Amino acid sequence: MGILLKAKMIAKKTIERMETGSAIRKMFDEGLSMKAEHGAEHVADLSLGNPEFAPPKAFLEALRRAASEPTPHGYMPNAGYPHVREAIAGYLNRHGYFENAEARHVLMTTGAAGAINVVLKTILDPGDEVIVLRPYFVEYRFYIDNHGGQMALVDTNEDFSLDVEAVAAAVTRRTKAVMLNAPNNPSGRVYDRASLEALAEMLLRKAHEHGRAIALISDEPYRELLFDDTAFVSPATVYPNSFMCYSWSKSFNIAGERIGYVAVNPAAMGEDRDALLDALAMTNRTLGFVNAPALMQRAVAEAVEAEVETGHYAAKREKLCAALDESGYTYVKPEGAFYIFPQTLGPEEAFIRRAREHLLLVVPGSAFGRPGHFRLSFACDDRTVALACEKLRAVAGDYHRERAQVEPVPRGAFAHKAPSPEAGTKGHDASR
Repeated sequence: MGILLKAKMIAKKTIERMETGSAIRKMFDEGLSMKAEHGAEHVADLSLGNPEFAPPKAFLEALRRAASEPTPHGYMPNAGYPHVREAIAGYLNRHGYFENAEARHVLMTTGAAGAINVVLKTILDPGDEVIVLRPYFVEYRFYIDNHGGQMALVDTNEDFSLDVEAVAAAVTRRTKAVMLNAPNNPSGRVYDRASLEALAEMLLRKAHEHGRAIALISDEPYRELLFDDTAFVSPATVYPNSFMCYSWSKSFNIAGERIGYVAVNPAAMGEDRDALLDALAMTNRTLGFVNAPALMQRAVAEAVEAEVETGHYAAKREKLCAALDESGYTYVKPEGAFYIFPQTLGPEEAFIRRAREHLLLVVPGSAFGRPGHFRLSFACDDRTVALACEKLRAVAGDYHRERAQVEPVPRGAFAHKAPSPEAGTKGHDASR
């Protein structure tokens, strides 16, 4: 007979995470239910950044060749195949990220999420703080908590640009790292060189003041997805104690394959650099990743220079921005990635509910630490974008009509006489 368990098997922390888990995934799952109930053709699901486009031809050809090779699919060094790491280091040098990167500075990982978790596990002691900028990718809080760290949140400016003074005010003796996501998910913001250099100078100064190294973790899975000739500057290139965390999930449209890397700035940590590189490889093994998938490593190494297509994303961005402009939404036009992060037209919870009533699925801004906003993903087909534009206009129309009905009358304008409905409506129309 089995033993009756009186206590819950699931850990309390896991239960808490399940209750407050990823809003993106919840919306995605809800989208599946809505599509089953109403028909997929009637639902505009802009909740998940899941590219629905074919990977680059060069990658697919490299993958076929790698799969057909009679090479063993067994273990390799925990940091990855040496020739693959050499290929990535060469790419980083050729494209100006680093000047003297070598294979030993690169650790192949199971995507950017794996890369970030390996870095955090390697550098964090219990109670160490990691500064994260709002809005932020929703999983960061779980990644930091995984390894005993504490997340310290700092607001960006209204246009989502870096507020270096705010970051400086948040640095304490417990600060171990600052985490940046550029281009940013959910805002699409790309940080300019001047602000990054100011951040780097400040972090070096603060590290000296507090007598401990402060790391910069740069999460860069969207760095090839840029618009309007925006220049991308990797935060990891302007600050020596940096970890570049990259994934081909978004650039190659292979989100399910989980392949990426950590590249350590060759100038990092001085005399401790070699020990740091060894520690990353050991952490990759002991976290249970063991090594990045062998087949995918060989494929991305061969296709490392594959061209990334962004034109279709740019066209979808323009269509959604036009609908937002026509409907009176306030937003910052994204410079990269495939998200837009507008302000809601009323209280966030009510707005998200209203959008759902119109079969429009978007993610609430509070999930990213920035209430009063919502995230649109345009990593979807043209039909979904067109449908979403209609629904964004419909939601805005609801709010405009409701506001017209309660438009206040100027004090003293109609003393002793209530305004007629026609007068109220005309006044609202004129103000528009």
